[in-house]
Amino acid sequence: MRILVAVDSNPYSSYVVHEVGKLAVNTWSDITLLGVIPPDTKKTVEDSEIASTLLDYREIITSYYPREQCPYSREEISRFSRIGENIFVATGKGGIKTLKIVIRRGSWGEEILKQATEDESTLIIMGCNKTNKCKWNGEDVPARVANNAPCSVLIVKESKNPEQIVCCLDHDHISQTSLELINQLVTLYKAELKVVGVSQGETLKLKVENTMKQLLMYYLRQNIPLWLEVVDSSVFPTFVNQISQKNLIALWLGPKSFLKKFFPNEKVTTLINDAPSSVLLLR
Repeated sequence: MRILVAVDSNPYSSYVVHEVGKLAVNTWSDITLLGVIPPDTKKTVEDSEIASTLLDYREIITSYYPREQCPYSREEISRFSRIGENIFVATGKGGIKTLKIVIRRGSWGEEILKQATEDESTLIIMGCNKTNKCKWNGEDVPARVANNAPCSVLIVKESKNPEQIVCCLDHDHISQTSLELINQLVTLYKAELKVVGVSQGETLKLKVENTMKQLLMYYLRQNIPLWLEVVDSSVFPTFVNQISQKNLIALWLGPKSFLKKFFPNEKVTTLINDAPSSVLLLR
């Protein structure tokens, strides 16, 4: 798994990094910690506030491993190497997995999406505060990333573990990567798993039920118990809004997903900004 963690200097980013540390222990993922600075900043990269924040966050992630078992380099980092005109990278020597720090000049949403593409990320993780409508400095940065990212995106809001992860499936295409990601989150949060299918007419209902049976067998092989539920398409948006009030909601929303008709970009933005709980967009 290749995880891109986009952070700023707000407290919610610190919480996210702790969650990433726990997830990394289970997955041994390659991790990029990304910060963005304005293009007109006068300070050197090393002197920027985000640089010191990212270095602290690197230490948090590695602290979740006993020193002799840490797959990442523990070498102290003192400077950043310039890669191209507006990209600065720091990573220690050694380690069997990669934990690198990247600082880019530009705008948040654009630079996060560029980094995800360059890294071929499996998952982008970002935090936000539910009290300010999940905005970064007044902008819909998490929602923009979620709507345009080439990979899955987890927007973390809660500072408490969800009791249930509710996954609304796309019956046409479910990637193995997304299934494995759900496995990891269920393990991380020790949460119940519910898989929800959307029916629309008898033919589609049979297709959904067949897909759900396959998922049931898959998760039973992983020793993960789950609940199954089928929801009629006429009430699906209302259903999602209700369950997102207290559960981590996951939506399979690939480019050709059946669920896009219920959650086009503007409704995804509303869900991310308004839901009290964390949101996972699967691709």
